Amino acid sequence: MALFAGRSSVVKSGRACVYIHRIQAQSILAATSTRATTRLNRPITSIGSPILYRTFCISSRLHDQNPSSGSKDSKPKASGSGSETPPRDLPLSPYGGRFGVPEQPLSTKSLAQSQTNSKRSPFAKAKDGMKSKVHDWTDKGKNLERRKELITDFQSGYFAEFSELSRTGSKLWKATENMISADKALYMPNIIGTSLKTSEPIELVDIIRGKISLLAISGTRFGEEQIETFTEPFLKKWPMGEGNSKVQLVELNIQENPLKAGLVRIMVPFVRKNIPEERHANYILHYKSIKHLKDPLSMPNSYLGYVFLIDSNCKIRWGAHGKGTETEVKTLLDSVQRLSERGGR
Repeated sequence: MALFAGRSSVVKSGRACVYIHRIQAQSILAATSTRATTRLNRPITSIGSPILYRTFCISSRLHDQNPSSGSKDSKPKASGSGSETPPRDLPLSPYGGRFGVPEQPLSTKSLAQSQTNSKRSPFAKAKDGMKSKVHDWTDKGKNLERRKELITDFQSGYFAEFSELSRTGSKLWKATENMISADKALYMPNIIGTSLKTSEPIELVDIIRGKISLLAISGTRFGEEQIETFTEPFLKKWPMGEGNSKVQLVELNIQENPLKAGLVRIMVPFVRKNIPEERHANYILHYKSIKHLKDPLSMPNSYLGYVFLIDSNCKIRWGAHGKGTETEVKTLLDSVQRLSERGGR
């Protein structure tokens, strides 16, 4: 009986140790999240778990240094002097370097004006709207497409995009060495967001129409660091707010996660403080999902940063993502210079 009593006391002490360790772990996680939210000198997109963010950076950098380590077909390095692991052969950008949609974007003001000028009665317009909604509900093809989207979302886990970065690195495809011609290029879709300068609704098409624009899209600090490799040399040659009316930088901060979007809404004053004042007017905050635009814009991973060169007719002439290479940055600067010499076309 004494032996069993001794065992029970050991079990109880072991459970107490496990409980203490669990409390210590919870306190460490709480302190980590507190430090992450109090770092106001960093951009707002870096709010979150710093451990996860560092894991992003370390895994992608290690993969960029040794890209063949994560592939199944990788071969061991040959023993001998001068033998090096060849770099990972990236595929070309999807759709042959074409990004966007075939329809020309229209702002909501233009649509409202066209509806106002129409001679049809408001009752007839409302009736047509109800008919189109009923048609969408009863359309078998659209229902099957919606079902496929739901199945894809259900099958992909929460960390699916993170696993993709750990497996492939920060580059999923390589950009073209030349910009697309105007007759083959597609249009940039319109995105409605909130202006960083005025905190009022603003539309992307109203900003980019009639100008040469470099559109930088990101939703994480990891993506912001990548697009800075494109925007910094771009701003050195075409700075904002110095009488430069033809070429501009447009930044789009997309927050699809409702919880993170709520944090960004609260911390907008700190975002405004970290971004230079001359870039506030062209900085857009978008708090909704852009799932329907990820395939046309070739944006499969929301943790990466993307850049698109758009001409004065709202056509996407060139695009890239991830950390910019020397070839990609040179192509970007040469393309902007060529478009500015042609009047934006």
